[in-house]
Amino acid sequence: MARRPIILSLTNMHESGMRLLRASAEVRMASAVDPATLRREVVGADALIIRTGGKVDAALLDCGKDLKVVGRHGVGYDQIDVEAATERGIQVVNTPGANTESVCEHVFAMMIGLSKHFPRMTAELAAGNFLFRTKMIGRDIYGRTLGIVGFGRIGRRVGEVAHAAFKMKVLYNDIVPIPPEAEARAAARRASFEEVLEASEYVTIHVPLDASTRHMIDRAALARVRPDAILINCARGSVVVESAVAEALDAGRLWGYASDVFEVEPPPADHPLIGRPDVLLTPHSAAQTVEGLSNMATGIAQDVLGVLRGEPPRNPVNDPSLV
Repeated sequence: MARRPIILSLTNMHESGMRLLRASAEVRMASAVDPATLRREVVGADALIIRTGGKVDAALLDCGKDLKVVGRHGVGYDQIDVEAATERGIQVVNTPGANTESVCEHVFAMMIGLSKHFPRMTAELAAGNFLFRTKMIGRDIYGRTLGIVGFGRIGRRVGEVAHAAFKMKVLYNDIVPIPPEAEARAAARRASFEEVLEASEYVTIHVPLDASTRHMIDRAALARVRPDAILINCARGSVVVESAVAEALDAGRLWGYASDVFEVEPPPADHPLIGRPDVLLTPHSAAQTVEGLSNMATGIAQDVLGVLRGEPPRNPVNDPSLV
Protein backbone atom coordinates (compact mmCIF):
# COMPACT_ATOMS: atom_id res chain seq x y z
CA MET A 1 0.00 0.00 0.00
CA ALA A 2 1.26 3.47 -0.89
CA ARG A 3 2.35 5.63 2.02
CA ARG A 4 -0.16 8.29 3.02
CA PRO A 5 1.35 11.74 2.60
CA ILE A 6 2.24 13.66 5.74
CA ILE A 7 0.90 17.19 6.09
CA LEU A 8 2.24 19.50 8.80
CA SER A 9 -0.29 22.18 9.74
CA LEU A 10 1.10 25.08 11.74
CA THR A 11 -2.28 25.84 13.29
CA ASN A 12 -5.72 24.30 13.35
CA MET A 13 -8.29 25.29 10.76
CA HIS A 14 -11.99 24.84 10.07
CA GLU A 15 -13.21 21.26 10.30
CA SER A 16 -14.36 21.31 6.66
CA GLY A 17 -10.73 21.46 5.59
CA MET A 18 -9.36 19.21 8.31
CA ARG A 19 -11.85 16.51 7.32
CA LEU A 20 -10.59 16.56 3.73
CA LEU A 21 -6.97 16.37 4.85
CA ARG A 22 -7.52 13.50 7.28
CA ALA A 23 -9.35 11.48 4.64
CA SER A 24 -6.31 11.41 2.37
CA ALA A 25 -3.26 12.12 4.52
CA GLU A 26 -1.65 11.90 7.92
CA VAL A 27 -2.11 15.32 9.51
CA ARG A 28 0.39 16.49 12.09
CA MET A 29 -0.11 19.65 14.11
CA ALA A 30 2.94 21.76 14.88
CA SER A 31 3.50 22.03 18.62
CA ALA A 32 4.72 25.64 18.22
CA VAL A 33 5.54 28.03 15.38
CA ASP A 34 8.99 29.22 16.45
CA PRO A 35 11.76 28.49 13.90
CA ALA A 36 13.53 25.81 15.94
CA THR A 37 10.36 23.81 16.54
CA LEU A 38 9.23 24.01 12.94
CA ARG A 39 12.63 22.92 11.64
CA ARG A 40 12.38 19.78 13.77
CA GLU A 41 8.78 18.99 13.00
CA VAL A 42 8.84 19.62 9.24
CA VAL A 43 11.20 16.66 8.76
CA GLY A 44 9.40 13.97 6.78
CA ALA A 45 6.45 16.18 5.82
CA ASP A 46 5.24 16.21 2.22
CA ALA A 47 3.23 19.40 2.66
CA LEU A 48 3.00 22.32 5.03
CA ILE A 49 0.00 24.56 5.69
CA ILE A 50 0.48 27.98 7.25
CA ARG A 51 -1.99 30.64 8.40
CA THR A 52 -0.73 33.90 9.93
CA GLY A 53 1.61 32.47 12.56
CA GLY A 54 5.10 31.30 11.73
CA LYS A 55 7.47 31.88 8.86
CA VAL A 56 8.49 29.67 5.96
CA ASP A 57 12.06 30.64 5.07
CA ALA A 58 14.92 28.95 3.25
CA ALA A 59 16.24 27.36 6.45
CA LEU A 60 12.89 25.72 7.16
CA LEU A 61 12.54 24.52 3.58
CA ASP A 62 16.01 22.98 3.75
CA CYS A 63 14.87 20.92 6.74
CA GLY A 64 11.76 19.80 4.89
CA LYS A 65 13.54 17.79 2.23
CA ASP A 66 10.34 15.89 1.34
CA LEU A 67 8.20 19.01 0.92
CA LYS A 68 6.32 19.25 -2.34
CA VAL A 69 3.85 22.02 -1.54
CA VAL A 70 3.35 24.87 0.93
CA GLY A 71 -0.25 25.98 1.34
CA ARG A 72 -1.17 29.44 2.61
CA HIS A 73 -4.54 29.39 4.39
CA GLY A 74 -5.43 32.92 3.29
CA VAL A 75 -4.30 35.35 0.63
CA GLY A 76 -1.15 37.23 1.64
CA TYR A 77 2.04 35.21 1.52
CA ASP A 78 4.65 37.67 2.78
CA GLN A 79 5.77 35.21 5.48
CA ILE A 80 6.69 32.63 2.83
CA ASP A 81 9.98 32.86 0.93
CA VAL A 82 8.43 32.05 -2.44
CA GLU A 83 11.72 32.40 -4.30
CA ALA A 84 13.39 29.88 -2.00
CA ALA A 85 10.48 27.48 -2.45
CA THR A 86 10.71 27.77 -6.23
CA GLU A 87 14.45 27.12 -6.16
CA ARG A 88 13.79 23.92 -4.23
CA GLY A 89 11.01 22.73 -6.52
CA ILE A 90 8.26 23.36 -3.98
CA GLN A 91 4.86 24.60 -5.14
CA VAL A 92 3.25 27.41 -3.13
CA VAL A 93 -0.54 27.81 -3.22
CA ASN A 94 -3.00 30.12 -1.47
CA THR A 95 -6.75 30.80 -1.32
CA PRO A 96 -7.54 34.02 -3.20
CA GLY A 97 -11.24 34.79 -3.21
CA ALA A 98 -12.04 32.57 -0.24
CA ASN A 99 -12.31 35.48 2.20
CA THR A 100 -13.30 38.26 -0.21
CA GLU A 101 -16.82 38.75 1.14
CA SER A 102 -15.68 38.51 4.76
CA VAL A 103 -13.01 41.19 4.35
CA CYS A 104 -15.28 43.38 2.24
CA GLU A 105 -17.93 43.39 4.95
CA HIS A 106 -15.26 44.19 7.53
CA VAL A 107 -14.15 47.22 5.52
CA PHE A 108 -17.68 48.63 5.50
CA ALA A 109 -18.16 47.87 9.19
CA MET A 110 -15.05 49.93 9.88
CA MET A 111 -16.02 52.67 7.46
CA ILE A 112 -19.48 53.06 8.96
CA GLY A 113 -18.34 52.51 12.54
CA LEU A 114 -15.87 55.40 12.43
CA SER A 115 -18.26 57.63 10.49
CA LYS A 116 -20.80 57.21 13.31
CA HIS A 117 -18.10 57.52 16.03
CA PHE A 118 -18.74 54.02 17.40
CA PRO A 119 -15.51 53.85 19.49
CA ARG A 120 -16.20 57.15 21.25
CA MET A 121 -19.96 56.60 21.57
CA THR A 122 -19.46 53.13 23.07
CA ALA A 123 -16.96 54.45 25.62
CA GLU A 124 -19.20 57.35 26.64
CA LEU A 125 -22.24 55.10 27.01
CA ALA A 126 -20.23 52.69 29.16
CA ALA A 127 -19.23 55.65 31.34
CA GLY A 128 -22.90 56.59 31.84
CA ASN A 129 -22.80 59.58 29.50
CA PHE A 130 -25.92 58.84 27.45
CA LEU A 131 -26.45 62.51 26.58
CA PHE A 132 -23.07 62.61 24.88
CA ARG A 133 -25.09 61.54 21.83
CA THR A 134 -25.80 65.20 21.07
CA LYS A 135 -22.20 66.38 21.38
CA MET A 136 -20.60 64.47 18.53
CA ILE A 137 -22.13 64.38 15.07
CA GLY A 138 -21.42 61.55 12.68
CA ARG A 139 -21.87 61.40 8.93
CA ASP A 140 -23.26 59.11 6.26
CA ILE A 141 -21.05 57.33 3.77
CA TYR A 142 -23.76 57.48 1.09
CA GLY A 143 -22.68 59.40 -2.00
CA ARG A 144 -19.19 60.19 -0.74
CA THR A 145 -15.92 59.53 -2.57
CA LEU A 146 -14.10 56.28 -1.93
CA GLY A 147 -10.49 55.78 -2.97
CA ILE A 148 -9.24 52.20 -3.32
CA VAL A 149 -5.51 51.52 -3.34
CA GLY A 150 -5.13 48.08 -4.90
CA PHE A 151 -7.94 46.91 -7.18
CA GLY A 152 -7.59 43.15 -6.87
CA ARG A 153 -10.36 40.77 -5.80
CA ILE A 154 -11.09 42.45 -2.48
CA GLY A 155 -10.57 45.99 -3.73
CA ARG A 156 -12.93 45.40 -6.65
CA ARG A 157 -15.58 43.87 -4.42
CA VAL A 158 -15.38 46.83 -2.05
CA GLY A 159 -15.84 49.11 -5.05
CA GLU A 160 -18.84 47.15 -6.30
CA VAL A 161 -20.60 47.29 -2.93
CA ALA A 162 -19.73 50.96 -2.45
CA HIS A 163 -21.29 51.82 -5.79
CA ALA A 164 -24.32 49.52 -5.65
CA ALA A 165 -25.30 49.93 -2.00
CA PHE A 166 -24.11 53.43 -1.13
CA LYS A 167 -23.84 55.21 -4.50
CA MET A 168 -20.29 56.19 -3.63
CA LYS A 169 -18.01 57.69 -6.25
CA VAL A 170 -15.16 55.22 -6.66
CA LEU A 171 -11.57 56.04 -7.58
CA TYR A 172 -8.88 53.40 -7.66
CA ASN A 173 -5.17 53.01 -8.18
CA ASP A 174 -3.37 49.85 -9.23
CA ILE A 175 -0.11 49.06 -10.99
CA VAL A 176 -1.67 46.51 -13.34
CA PRO A 177 -4.27 46.97 -16.10
CA ILE A 178 -7.83 46.37 -14.94
CA PRO A 179 -10.45 44.89 -17.31
CA PRO A 180 -13.06 47.47 -18.35
CA GLU A 181 -15.87 45.23 -17.12
CA ALA A 182 -14.35 45.22 -13.62
CA GLU A 183 -14.26 49.01 -13.65
CA ALA A 184 -17.84 49.13 -14.89
CA ARG A 185 -19.20 46.95 -12.08
CA ALA A 186 -17.98 49.52 -9.56
CA ALA A 187 -18.41 52.55 -11.84
CA ALA A 188 -14.77 53.08 -10.89
CA ARG A 189 -12.31 55.50 -12.43
CA ARG A 190 -8.59 54.85 -12.51
CA ALA A 191 -6.56 57.65 -10.92
CA SER A 192 -3.03 58.29 -9.79
CA PHE A 193 -2.04 57.33 -6.27
CA GLU A 194 -1.78 61.04 -5.46
CA GLU A 195 -5.28 61.81 -6.76
CA VAL A 196 -6.80 58.93 -4.84
CA LEU A 197 -5.32 60.33 -1.62
CA GLU A 198 -6.22 63.94 -2.34
CA ALA A 199 -9.78 63.46 -3.61
CA SER A 200 -11.19 60.73 -1.38
CA GLU A 201 -13.16 61.03 1.84
CA TYR A 202 -12.45 57.35 2.47
CA VAL A 203 -9.24 55.60 1.46
CA THR A 204 -9.10 51.82 1.78
CA ILE A 205 -5.92 49.83 1.18
CA HIS A 206 -5.89 46.43 -0.53
CA VAL A 207 -2.34 45.86 -1.75
CA PRO A 208 -0.03 42.93 -1.03
CA LEU A 209 3.03 43.61 1.10
CA ASP A 210 6.23 43.76 -0.91
CA ALA A 211 9.17 46.11 -1.35
CA SER A 212 7.08 48.56 -3.39
CA THR A 213 4.20 48.79 -0.90
CA ARG A 214 6.03 48.67 2.45
CA HIS A 215 5.34 51.99 4.22
CA MET A 216 3.65 53.41 1.12
CA ILE A 217 1.30 55.32 3.44
CA ASP A 218 4.01 57.43 5.04
CA ARG A 219 4.16 61.05 6.19
CA ALA A 220 4.40 62.32 2.62
CA ALA A 221 1.35 60.32 1.57
CA LEU A 222 -0.64 61.37 4.63
CA ALA A 223 0.17 65.01 3.87
CA ARG A 224 -1.89 64.60 0.69
CA VAL A 225 -4.92 63.11 2.45
CA ARG A 226 -7.94 65.32 3.14
CA PRO A 227 -8.38 66.29 6.81
CA ASP A 228 -11.92 64.90 6.69
CA ALA A 229 -10.76 61.52 5.37
CA ILE A 230 -10.94 58.13 7.03
CA LEU A 231 -8.14 55.68 6.23
CA ILE A 232 -8.88 51.93 6.35
CA ASN A 233 -6.22 49.22 6.28
CA CYS A 234 -7.32 45.60 5.93
CA ALA A 235 -4.23 44.63 3.92
CA ARG A 236 -0.97 44.42 5.88
CA GLY A 237 0.20 46.50 8.82
CA SER A 238 3.56 47.35 7.27
CA VAL A 239 1.90 49.13 4.35
CA VAL A 240 1.27 52.00 6.77
CA VAL A 241 3.69 53.98 8.95
CA GLU A 242 1.63 53.77 12.13
CA SER A 243 3.48 56.55 13.97
CA ALA A 244 2.75 58.89 11.06
CA VAL A 245 -0.95 58.05 11.28
CA ALA A 246 -0.94 58.92 15.00
CA GLU A 247 0.75 62.23 14.21
CA ALA A 248 -1.81 63.05 11.52
CA LEU A 249 -4.69 62.30 13.89
CA ASP A 250 -3.13 64.41 16.65
CA ALA A 251 -2.71 67.32 14.24
CA GLY A 252 -6.28 67.12 12.94
CA ARG A 253 -5.10 66.19 9.46
CA LEU A 254 -7.07 62.94 9.42
CA TRP A 255 -10.66 62.25 10.57
CA GLY A 256 -10.01 58.68 11.63
CA TYR A 257 -8.12 55.46 11.09
CA ALA A 258 -9.39 51.89 11.04
CA SER A 259 -7.19 48.84 10.79
CA ASP A 260 -7.38 45.08 11.09
CA VAL A 261 -3.61 44.68 10.83
CA PHE A 262 -0.45 45.89 12.56
CA GLU A 263 3.21 46.17 11.68
CA VAL A 264 4.01 43.96 14.67
CA GLU A 265 1.42 41.34 15.59
CA PRO A 266 0.38 41.21 18.31
CA PRO A 267 0.94 44.94 18.80
CA PRO A 268 2.67 46.21 21.95
CA ALA A 269 0.50 47.48 24.78
CA ASP A 270 1.81 51.03 24.29
CA HIS A 271 0.96 51.10 20.59
CA PRO A 272 0.22 54.74 19.65
CA LEU A 273 -3.11 53.91 17.98
CA ILE A 274 -4.68 51.63 20.58
CA GLY A 275 -7.37 53.17 22.77
CA ARG A 276 -7.93 56.32 20.73
CA PRO A 277 -11.52 57.47 20.16
CA ASP A 278 -10.76 58.32 16.52
CA VAL A 279 -9.40 54.86 15.76
CA LEU A 280 -11.19 51.54 15.25
CA LEU A 281 -8.98 48.46 15.52
CA THR A 282 -9.52 44.71 15.28
CA PRO A 283 -6.94 41.92 15.83
CA HIS A 284 -6.40 40.66 12.25
CA SER A 285 -9.86 39.13 12.35
CA ALA A 286 -11.54 40.33 9.15
CA ALA A 287 -11.63 36.81 7.72
CA GLN A 288 -12.60 35.20 11.04
CA THR A 289 -16.13 34.30 9.99
CA VAL A 290 -17.74 30.89 9.64
CA GLU A 291 -17.93 31.36 5.89
CA GLY A 292 -14.45 32.80 5.44
CA LEU A 293 -12.74 30.15 7.55
CA SER A 294 -14.63 27.32 5.89
CA ASN A 295 -13.86 28.61 2.40
CA MET A 296 -10.16 29.02 3.15
CA ALA A 297 -9.81 25.65 4.87
CA THR A 298 -11.62 23.76 2.14
CA GLY A 299 -9.80 25.59 -0.63
CA ILE A 300 -6.31 25.06 0.73
CA ALA A 301 -6.98 21.42 1.61
CA GLN A 302 -8.21 20.69 -1.91
CA ASP A 303 -5.27 22.43 -3.56
CA VAL A 304 -2.60 20.89 -1.32
CA LEU A 305 -4.02 17.40 -1.79
CA GLY A 306 -4.31 17.95 -5.52
CA VAL A 307 -0.66 18.95 -5.81
CA LEU A 308 0.35 15.88 -3.80
CA ARG A 309 -1.61 13.76 -6.29
CA GLY A 310 0.29 15.35 -9.15
CA GLU A 311 -2.53 17.62 -10.31
CA PRO A 312 -1.94 21.20 -11.51
CA PRO A 313 -2.41 23.71 -8.67
CA ARG A 314 -5.66 25.67 -8.69
CA ASN A 315 -4.20 28.79 -7.13
CA PRO A 316 -0.44 28.81 -7.66
CA VAL A 317 1.64 31.58 -6.11
CA ASN A 318 4.81 30.57 -7.95
CA ASP A 319 4.93 29.41 -11.56
CA PRO A 320 4.19 25.66 -11.66
CA SER A 321 6.51 25.28 -14.65
CA LEU A 322 9.45 26.34 -12.49
CA VAL A 323 8.95 23.84 -9.66
